[in-house]
Amino acid sequence: MQLTPQLSLNVTQQSLFDADDSSRIELSYAETAVLHLMLKHQGILVTREALLDAGWHERVVSPSSLQQCISVLRKKLANYPEVELKTIPRHGYVLHLTGQDKDKPLLKKPKAMAIFGIAVIACILLLSYAYISHHQAPYNETLVTSKISDIEGTTRVFTTTNTKIKSAESTNQRLANQITHEPHWQAPFKTFTSFALLSDKMDSFAICPDAQHQECSGKQLINISSEKGHGGQLDLSNFLTTKIRMEQKTYNKLDLPELKLHKGELNEQIYHGDLYFSIDDHQLVRSDIRISLVDLTPDSGIFYFAACITDEDCYTTPIRYEIRGQFKRTSEKWQQRTVERFDIEVDKTTLSSPNALSDTAQIIYLALRKQHLTQAELSFYRVYQDDGTAVWQLPLVNDNIMWMQRQTLQL
Repeated sequence: MQLTPQLSLNVTQQSLFDADDSSRIELSYAETAVLHLMLKHQGILVTREALLDAGWHERVVSPSSLQQCISVLRKKLANYPEVELKTIPRHGYVLHLTGQDKDKPLLKKPKAMAIFGIAVIACILLLSYAYISHHQAPYNETLVTSKISDIEGTTRVFTTTNTKIKSAESTNQRLANQITHEPHWQAPFKTFTSFALLSDKMDSFAICPDAQHQECSGKQLINISSEKGHGGQLDLSNFLTTKIRMEQKTYNKLDLPELKLHKGELNEQIYHGDLYFSIDDHQLVRSDIRISLVDLTPDSGIFYFAACITDEDCYTTPIRYEIRGQFKRTSEKWQQRTVERFDIEVDKTTLSSPNALSDTAQIIYLALRKQHLTQAELSFYRVYQDDGTAVWQLPLVNDNIMWMQRQTLQL
């Protein structure tokens, strides 16, 4: 019985014969019977039970006898890579013969070479497409002049690559849907710089008041998100007053001056801030967020994320959401911007079940609930960083952008 054009199985003599050099490979009775049965069912799964019956008929042996037999056969067939004994875990084995088709004549060389050439071209095209797709920036970035009430500043607008690039007019319209023009009121800052993430589902703005020379002081940071077209249209004065009141209670901030004097072997990078969700005329919802990174190697380490969510009237029972895991850090280009990507292999997530939910908090809780149940991996992006702050894109509610304070602890 032929296994390959030069290799055949002689069942009677219990051996393999190589016609090229007239050599023989001796087989045991069990090895011959097992290989014979698999050859008769080439390409088809043969169960462990059937193989045990063929090789050790009416004998009681352990399953390890079959494993040992297959292992020995593989060693004896090591010089014939076209003969493969494939393991199908918990089921059995399959004999696969490559380079041979019993039902069709061998292809003539010119035709085979043509097919090979086509295959090579197809592989190159697929690899090129994969490379372009992987390295294509997920967002377009546009710098526009924008306004909050009567205050002029700049906004770096991120939109997905399949979305039309936003103009200054459309960006200001979507920002005004969050914070409306408020005449006859003097804001506590004179200018601002900001980042915006605008999608078909969400509008998200991260604003640093009175940034100087592209450096953010980290004071009075404003982070606000809403569903597209459903912003709360808040007066800036009322928003800032509510923001100050809500932030008097802190859930995640770590600000212990005595710890800053400690010197250890590990650096913990801590990012902290507040993200507000404003949807229609519903209650304003605050998410007190902390990110912690501990580098164990130059490009990997321990990742921790925590968010505590409450509304302005304390109707929503605080929702606590935590993620712990290992991160791998890579850099990628978003057009001219170098962005750090953190891929998180999630080890543990916790999500508290609230006793009460406002309308906006319900939207946030359902998004977190889905993520908590289904996501084993998450990606966070650090878009910008200076000495005391950083801008993050978070996979929170349809992706949000957030400006956060940062500090370093020695552990």
